[in-house]
Amino acid sequence: MTTSVNPKKAKLSITTHVLDTSRGLPADNLAVSLYKFENDKWILLKESMTGSNGRSADLLQDERETPTPGRFKIEFRVNDYFRRNATNSMYPLIDVVFDVENSREHYHIPLLLSPFGFTTYRGS
Repeated sequence: MTTSVNPKKAKLSITTHVLDTSRGLPADNLAVSLYKFENDKWILLKESMTGSNGRSADLLQDERETPTPGRFKIEFRVNDYFRRNATNSMYPLIDVVFDVENSREHYHIPLLLSPFGFTTYRGS
């Protein structure tokens, strides 16, 4: 799957969507950070917040950014989100690490979240 009809112009795109399954609602205003693993350390690429629909679609939107394939991580800082919603949780943050093999594809990494569990998958 590419992000454009013209594969020569397609570039890497990384997005996420967080759903709070305990409330049946999108997780809004949840802090999200994108990192890339380079030279044995995590390099911060972008910080973002989910919108009212639980989505963060701007993790790689800067035209100057041209990430190459490699290992990436999305860090979901769920602690503040659960505190705002007066909910106890055992997870203060969740890291989802994934490999990008093709820099011309779209990688959508949804997170289904509850106070005592989570799941993720490659979406579309």
